[in-house]
Amino acid sequence: MFRQPGTDAVSEVSGPVCDRQAGPPESYSADLSGLAKRPRPFRFASRVLRESKVERGEDLTGLVLHMGLFGKLFKRERSLADLSKWLEVPQADLSAWRSGMPGWASGYDYTTFGIPKRSGGVRTIEAPTPKLKALQRTILQRLLNGLPVHPAAAGFVPGRSIVDNARPHVGQAVVVNIDLADFFPSITHQRVEAFFRAIGWSAEASAVLANICTRDGHLPQGAPTSPALSNLANRKLDTRLDKLARKFGGHYTRYADDLTFSFPAYAAGTRKVLAHIRTIIEAEGYRIQMKKKVRVQRAHQRQTATGLVVNATVNAPRALRRKLRAMRHHAQTGRLPSSERARLQGWEAFLQMVMKQR
Repeated sequence: MFRQPGTDAVSEVSGPVCDRQAGPPESYSADLSGLAKRPRPFRFASRVLRESKVERGEDLTGLVLHMGLFGKLFKRERSLADLSKWLEVPQADLSAWRSGMPGWASGYDYTTFGIPKRSGGVRTIEAPTPKLKALQRTILQRLLNGLPVHPAAAGFVPGRSIVDNARPHVGQAVVVNIDLADFFPSITHQRVEAFFRAIGWSAEASAVLANICTRDGHLPQGAPTSPALSNLANRKLDTRLDKLARKFGGHYTRYADDLTFSFPAYAAGTRKVLAHIRTIIEAEGYRIQMKKKVRVQRAHQRQTATGLVVNATVNAPRALRRKLRAMRHHAQTGRLPSSERARLQGWEAFLQMVMKQR
């Protein structure tokens, strides 16, 4: 399905939210590069790891242990007291989060509502109250922004777009689209807490951070921290799928819950690759969205990635381009309703973005 940037975004988050599913293993592949930009040791780690394997999306656990970076970076863990200083929040206030979210009387709560999906059904939004949202924004700005995500991740990443997600798949013999079901609800509290532990926070501080950033055991769609954490906590998933695609000479990208693979040839082994993909997805705690199924598109068919056509070059779908021509004509002849003019301007800007970035 075609995805216009920002169309489904609510309170800085987009993506599907349905019933919660089984969570992933309580583990996270450590990626220590770029842990904030403040302490000098972390700036050193960012440079060392980036110059080694981080940009190739490799699992860094063994690399970090081999280089002895834990000894240089973590002579002591980052404690709750450190977190209090970094966030400029009294430690007593943070301590109230150790066993879960403080009572609603403290001002920390969520408002739940639904919005219709373009594809049908209802999207559940869990919007934090202003006080909780402000705290989550601080975590986003001071702890999460600047941490490198896997190169295959294109959604919710500044400077990356659906065009970046589509470009690696241009001119391939086969393009495969897979949608993950219940994406945000499937990112569990355990996974988020494991991520914070992996980047150096103490058990107490990690529990507090995970409690602030999750609701009822999962990432809430509507919290400012959820988009960034959905990428950071899924680096292991991206690493495994990227390695698998490269093993068969292919490419892998992910835009939130939309996974795209492409390969230079369609062979009998393609079904085997799809089976491996499913195994990895399920091992990481996700399910494939069976309503949309797995879409395998060969070169003689229209191939798409995040709604953009990628057969010969990245382009908007022909149906959209035809619709825009008709709307332009109606605008020139004065027959375009005033209510449609803003929509036309938005689509024109989108088409220009695609043409410029492809």
